[in-house]
Amino acid sequence: MDYRPLPEAHRDAVRRTLQYAFRPEAGPELDDDPPERPDSYSPRAVYADADAGTPDDALDADDIRAVCGWYNFSMLIRGSTRRVGGLAAVASPPETRRQGHIGWMLDAFLGELRDEDVPFSALWPFEYAFYVRFGWATTNTYQRTTVPPGELSSVVADAGDAADADNADDADADNADDAADASGRFRRIDVEAYETVDAVHREAATETLALRRTEGWWRHRIFDRWGTEPYVYGWENADGDLRGYLVYTVERDDAENEKTMAVRELVGVDADAERHLLRFCRDHDSQVDRVRLDGPLGGDLLFRLSDPRAATVERRPGPMVRVVDVVDAVESTPVPEHETGAVVLSVVDDRCAWNDDTFELRADGSGVTCERTDAAPSLRLGIGALSQILVGARSAPQLRDDGRLELPDGVTDADAMEAGGSTEAAEAVATLDSLYPTENVFLHEFF
Repeated sequence: MDYRPLPEAHRDAVRRTLQYAFRPEAGPELDDDPPERPDSYSPRAVYADADAGTPDDALDADDIRAVCGWYNFSMLIRGSTRRVGGLAAVASPPETRRQGHIGWMLDAFLGELRDEDVPFSALWPFEYAFYVRFGWATTNTYQRTTVPPGELSSVVADAGDAADADNADDADADNADDAADASGRFRRIDVEAYETVDAVHREAATETLALRRTEGWWRHRIFDRWGTEPYVYGWENADGDLRGYLVYTVERDDAENEKTMAVRELVGVDADAERHLLRFCRDHDSQVDRVRLDGPLGGDLLFRLSDPRAATVERRPGPMVRVVDVVDAVESTPVPEHETGAVVLSVVDDRCAWNDDTFELRADGSGVTCERTDAAPSLRLGIGALSQILVGARSAPQLRDDGRLELPDGVTDADAMEAGGSTEAAEAVATLDSLYPTENVFLHEFF
């Protein structure tokens, strides 16, 4: 078999495979005008009866055994931009499933990322247990908050509320308009102005795994999402500077005869901008029955509502992350300034032989080096657990308590992992915790 970039001549064959995998109800006929993908996306395919020397024009689309795509992302990792390989569109034709083709492809995908010096990979799983087998681990949860729009009045009401202008009588209309203008204004934003929105996103999205979006991502994942065009509105302050934006659609439930304002993104550079964006949602109370907000806002919003029981907050599992190459990932991940220490880890990786080894991590106050070593390890962990530690999704003490940060083979001291102990293993846990504290990890993008 051979894994390679997809030849242009086989694009429709792969579209059929993906349509069958993800939208079989659409039938075998392909859409005439498929949605465009961002420029960071590149499809891959696995061919039977081919090798690296087989030219593209000698390949047969009927020999495709598995397909995937990878996004060449730039994301924040502990405050610094790093490359992350986003895995997506993983599928195989129904007639050749359960023959190991997907696993073979994932191994080849990770090998390609390593050759490209990409230290991390991320994905949204169709099944978490499946990708755990291949070394990926959950990186964050996300929240979905649903609230009647009128309930937001307790969060957003203020003296400069533009709604006051709507309620003002004729004698006070001029004063009300002045108040609204003084607090800023909302304006519709189209895709050609994506750079102004991107500037807001870069200022506000500072969490680990925040994507540094490209023009293609804005065009084909934000302003047009798989053929659906949302509304995009921004809020400008009194100086005319864009300080926040929101992206939403309106969904209709015909069975209940109700409408929902589905807000995919609500991004403000500060609390004031966020309040104005929530006011924009509140002001749809004559049009929609509920506002649904996707993102980390929900938990905090409960404390600010006059009736928090009016809101429903769902917490859902999010994407997964994986270290591609231990040495590259460790040495490219920032640690707190001036932190020092060393720890020897036995890393278990059943898929990537280059990671299945013992490594010494040593911090000298300016960064971390990572080298293979014959020294006895203090701790043993899987590649998924190491991935969570490096990005800050889980701390070393948390993973120890989960039973995923273990004593090395042959070590039987039952007390060695107790917090606060003086053993070598406990000291190693403390060292990892100081070098890699938990972060605000939130990968918002779905791909």
